[in-house]
Formats: sequence, structure tokens, C-alpha cells
Amino acid sequence: MDDPTHGYVNYVDQATAQNSGLINTKNGAVAMTVDSTNVASGRGRNSVRLTSKASYNHALIVLDLAHMPGNACGMWPAFWTTGPNWPSSGEIDIIEGVNMQSQNQVTMHTSEGCSLAGSSCVDNEGCSVEKSGKFGDGFNPGSGGIYAMEWTSDGIFVWNFDRGQEPQDVLGESPDPQGWGDPTASFQGGSSCDIDRHFRNQQIVFDTTFCGDWAGRKWAEDSTCSAKAPTCEEYVQNNPAAFAEAFWTINALKVYTSDGSTDPAQPPQQTISIPAQQPQQSVPTDQSLATEFVDGGPITITSLGPPAMVTQVVIGAPVTMTVGPDFIMPQAKVQQQKADCPDGKSASPRVERRAKRKPWRRHLGQHLRSAAAVHL
Repeated sequence: MDDPTHGYVNYVDQATAQNSGLINTKNGAVAMTVDSTNVASGRGRNSVRLTSKASYNHALIVLDLAHMPGNACGMWPAFWTTGPNWPSSGEIDIIEGVNMQSQNQVTMHTSEGCSLAGSSCVDNEGCSVEKSGKFGDGFNPGSGGIYAMEWTSDGIFVWNFDRGQEPQDVLGESPDPQGWGDPTASFQGGSSCDIDRHFRNQQIVFDTTFCGDWAGRKWAEDSTCSAKAPTCEEYVQNNPAAFAEAFWTINALKVYTSDGSTDPAQPPQQTISIPAQQPQQSVPTDQSLATEFVDGGPITITSLGPPAMVTQVVIGAPVTMTVGPDFIMPQAKVQQQKADCPDGKSASPRVERRAKRKPWRRHLGQHLRSAAAVHL
């Protein structure tokens, strides 16, 4: 498929991804990577883009990563959500960065009429909170960590926790962000932005692209990278070994909603499948899930709970992840803008309003385990 961000990348289909090892399971985790062996040609370097077929409104998303793509010139990895008819339904970039960037950048993109974190969120520039958590090589030592995003009518908030420093409930059945301390990025809604109007029907996306509208545009401004080749595309094409660390290793992706309901527009499926090479066995994952591993076949997780709690993950062309209904996003420590709050106050009104919401509850169908340990 063509990259909507105009990158030098070739997103491959299911068979190519599986046969070339660009997506696999390893040590109880799902791994997604790029081609780091061959000189690129055609559209660009082979990579994987996963997009949830279901879309979501208001949720808490918790991503447990053992590894995100390490820093490399020309690379642009991201974990994000987006709605239809961009940018009218909004975009939330939870993890994103380019080239040798050491800190994560959380960004919102919307149509006209939304300002968050003190700036307009319109179109490509968006409104960003920089230095909102670790990114690339700075994230990976110590087995990575956790990113979480909470999305309500009041705002969008993102947290980043180092491994071993995460709250005890962050991966539990009913996590409560109220006890997690200040977010690392905070986008408070109010008179400056109607969150429900500007963010809706979001699909979740993992991708690793190259060059394009951001990494390519920044190439000439980056003295380290521009010294390696005249253009971003030339460097990415001819230096496959530079991308040996360009992989995601996902321990868990959990999605929570406040009422346990699913999106009525997205009827739940019945199974979750990703490629695997594991001996045949059965492993119970929790009270509601049982997993079978068949040599050369897919990993299939079948829910034993209510039908409404079941969903499906399918690797398609382009590699496509179908996940269950309802998601959310997080943020980090940022000064609260009075203009963001309709009552003219700062941080405390957000805390008070969030305290009145229903508790988050995990959707059993929205959590995938590979080799009894991977959630998508």
C-alpha cells in the first residue's frame, strides 16, 4: 500500500510479512520489524503497518513494550490513533519520533476550532507536547516500559513509566489513572476544544515508515543524518544494517472502557489470530481465555466469556490488525493552561471531573496473548 505520509516504504501483505519474518512471536511477545538485510527498491524499504479494523470512542489504552524501534537516521516509527476523513475526526500520536530524537513527542491533529496545550491542533503541524517520555534508544534499556493513554470528554492524557516503576494497577483488571501521578503529556479540553467533536471513531495504528513528511523534511536540518547521505531516501535505500534495531516487541496492549460496552457500529468477531511457529499445546491465559498453538498455524485465542466480549485480530494486506471495540489514550507532565478549562481554573477541575467518571474495565476480547503473553 502507499504510505499516506509519503514515506520511502513498502508496507507488505500478510504472506510476505510472515515468510520474511517481519511479524512473528518470540519469547511470549509479538514482534514487528522492517527489512534490515536487503537494499531497498521500488516504493522503499519493506515494513509492516497494523491498523485496527474496529474504531473506538473514549477509552484507556495501556501498551507494555519490551522494545520500540531504536534510533536510526531516516526512520519514523509511531503508535497512534486516527479517525475517518482526516483530520475531521482527529489523530492522537501517542508514541512518535524521527531520526535520532531521544524524547517522545505526543501530538494531536484536528480540524479547525481546536487548541490544546497552548497551540492550535489544525492539520499537519498539530499541537504537541515534546519531551513527553522516553523514545528509541533511550526507552529500550531495562526491557522497555509502559505507555498509557486516557481519553475522555474532558481531555486526552498520556503517561510513560519505566520498567519496574509502573503503578501496580496499570495492567490490572480495573486500572485507575487517578493514582498514577501527573501525566507526561496533558491535553485538557474545554472552551478551546470540544474533545468529543474533534476526536471520534479512532482506529489504532502501529507503523514504521521512512523519510516522508517528517523524517525526510528534517533530513537537511539534522547535521548527523545529512552527513551520511545527500538525501534521506538514498540513505534508507542503501544501508539496511542501520535498521537492525527497528523493531517493536509488544508484551501487552490492553484496552479499557468505563461501562464494558462495545461500539455498536463495530460488531465483535469470534477469534484472534496472528502467525506463529510453536509446538501444539494448550495454555490457559485467564478465566475467560484459552489458547492453542499449532505448528505452522496461527495462534488463535477464543473467548469463553459473553459473545460481546470477543474480538478478532487478522494479519491482512496490508498487514492489518483487527482489534475489539473501544480504546483510550494517555498524557504527561505539562503546565495546565487556564484557557483549556471553561471555569478558568487549572489542574484541579480536571481531577475533580475525572473523579466522577465510571471506573475503567478491561474488555476481555480486546487483549491478545501470543504464547500466553502477548496482548493486541
